[in-house]
Amino acid sequence: MDGALDGAALRQAASAFQRGLNEASLQLDQAQQKLDASEAELKDGQAKLREAERQLAQGGASLKQGTEELAAARREGEAKLANAKAELAQGQADYREGQEKFKEEKAKAMREIADGEKEVAEGRKELDQLELPKVYVMDRSVNPGYTEYSDNADRLSSIATAFPVFFFLIAALVSLTTMTRMVEEQRLQIGTLKALGYSSRDVMKKFLVYSTLASVAASAAGLAVGFTLFPAIIYDAYGALYNLPDIRTSFYLSYSIVSVVVAVLCTTMTAYVAVRVELRSNASVLMRPRAPKNGSRIWLERVPWVWNRLGFIGKVTARNLFRYKQRMFMTVCGVAGCTALILTGFGLKDSIGDIAPMQYGKIMQHQATVVFQEDNGESGGLEDYNKRLAGVPEITGILNVTQEAMTAAAPGVNGQDVNLFVPQSPEKIDSFIVLKPREQGQTLSLSDDGAVITEKLAKLFGLGIGSTFTVQNSDNEPFEIRVAGITENYALHYVYMTPKYYEDIFDVAPEVNSQLLTYDRNDPEWEDRLGELLTASERVAMVSFTSGVSDAFSDTMDSMNVVVVVLIVSAAALAFVVLYNLTNINVSERIRELSTIKVLGFYDKEVTMYIYRENMILTVLGIIAGNLAGIFLHRFVLLTAEVDAMMFSPTIHEISYGYAALLTLLFSAIVMASMHYKLKRIDMIEALKSVE
Repeated sequence: MDGALDGAALRQAASAFQRGLNEASLQLDQAQQKLDASEAELKDGQAKLREAERQLAQGGASLKQGTEELAAARREGEAKLANAKAELAQGQADYREGQEKFKEEKAKAMREIADGEKEVAEGRKELDQLELPKVYVMDRSVNPGYTEYSDNADRLSSIATAFPVFFFLIAALVSLTTMTRMVEEQRLQIGTLKALGYSSRDVMKKFLVYSTLASVAASAAGLAVGFTLFPAIIYDAYGALYNLPDIRTSFYLSYSIVSVVVAVLCTTMTAYVAVRVELRSNASVLMRPRAPKNGSRIWLERVPWVWNRLGFIGKVTARNLFRYKQRMFMTVCGVAGCTALILTGFGLKDSIGDIAPMQYGKIMQHQATVVFQEDNGESGGLEDYNKRLAGVPEITGILNVTQEAMTAAAPGVNGQDVNLFVPQSPEKIDSFIVLKPREQGQTLSLSDDGAVITEKLAKLFGLGIGSTFTVQNSDNEPFEIRVAGITENYALHYVYMTPKYYEDIFDVAPEVNSQLLTYDRNDPEWEDRLGELLTASERVAMVSFTSGVSDAFSDTMDSMNVVVVVLIVSAAALAFVVLYNLTNINVSERIRELSTIKVLGFYDKEVTMYIYRENMILTVLGIIAGNLAGIFLHRFVLLTAEVDAMMFSPTIHEISYGYAALLTLLFSAIVMASMHYKLKRIDMIEALKSVE
């Protein structure tokens, strides 16, 4: 029993041992695995250790570099900190100084604010006491630039209205003589047509169609030139005065119709009347040349002391002149009209050209005008100016004046800008500005009972000595001024008065705001240096020299000279046409007479002089009549061409009469030179043979 128990126990022990052994083996395997893992970890740790050692070595190097950089940064930071501390200390000092200044300025500003509030309160009080203001509504007609441009346009319109009338009259004269001569030359053809059975209406149609076509073709050419060339020339001339856009030429149907109708009437009606007179005769009469006019005694023969002194050629010339009275009248009228137009053109040039030398040489005797700044109560600027002026020994005269711009007004007349001129010493004005009537030699003196005004202003307002007119200041306040004298003046409007009369009118003493200077130098470079010297003073606003104003004014007037040149050239061309046409007609009418005297033994030059004497006499008579007519035409054109702020000189220079006469004589000589060759080629046999 016990043995069985022991075997079982033994088996159990063996089994337990076996299990223990298995467990020990398992644990041994696990321990081995752990050992292997520990070895792997050890190897990994060793690798990491080596890496750590390497990194440690690098870290040591970086640490050393960082330590050095830290030391450098610390030194730089300490330096910046020291600078910042210094700036902070300076800033604190500036702050304390600014704070103190702020307190002072604040106290000052508070005082100024208090004063300003007091002034505002006083201003509000004065504002409450003010009356309602006056309101003025002004249209563009009161704008000086607009009115000046409008006046120039009106003057050109007046000239364009006056001159075409004279041109049309002379053109009508040319057409009358030409068409009459053409009909007379066609007498044989008219008689032939009537003999062949053509009615008077059919014969009339030929001449009417010819004259109509000729006038229409010439009118078309004239309109083409008139609408393109002349407007561009005049527009470019006035472009120097105004900022104008490019010219846009429009076709005016009304003007064109008037021009064509006048041209057609001048030619067609002349042809109609001339043909109608010829058609009253029968065919047999028309087919024969017109009988020459009978000679008769002339009035010169009744003056023996003249007639008996004339030679044969002189008596023949006198009889021929009075024999062809119609041609004589037409020649004299044609030459007179052309001479009058040429003289008017030269007269306008003289009148315009005289404005600058007469205004800024004869009337304005001073050479410079100094305009002062407004007085600010400081005397330093005036002392500096006087010191500068005293250092110029060339200055011979000084006149302090008060100048104010005002507007003169009158019912029915456009307002005119006037310059109120008050000399501080009226007795010295004669050395700077000459005040005298245009047609009198005695100068005017300023008095305390009135003002001296310029001539053009007196004309515009219809003023005379003793009259009164109204001026308005910049506040549109009216003041009545009495006229004590009228002086010659050509540019702008001036009103001259004494300081006492100024104070009587405006209830305030005049303040000197400008100064007139005279000197004995006529050098532009010296004037430039003087202007620089004076304008360097704070007291001086501007220095204006009379020479510069005169030159600028002359440049402005050049635009009007272009219009004058156009008129002169047109009139000269018309004069040439008139003389050539009348001379050609004269030769054609007297071809048989000229052929006869050539047969009788007259040389070519003698035949030419036979005609030339008559033309010269008629030309001289026309020149004399044209010069007389040109005087009146010149005055008429001046009245229509003047602008409100300007007056043209009414004088025509003697040389202009000579130019007008010489041009007319020149054209006459050229015409006669061309006629000389025509007279040399006269076929005497053809001219003298009988029509039968």
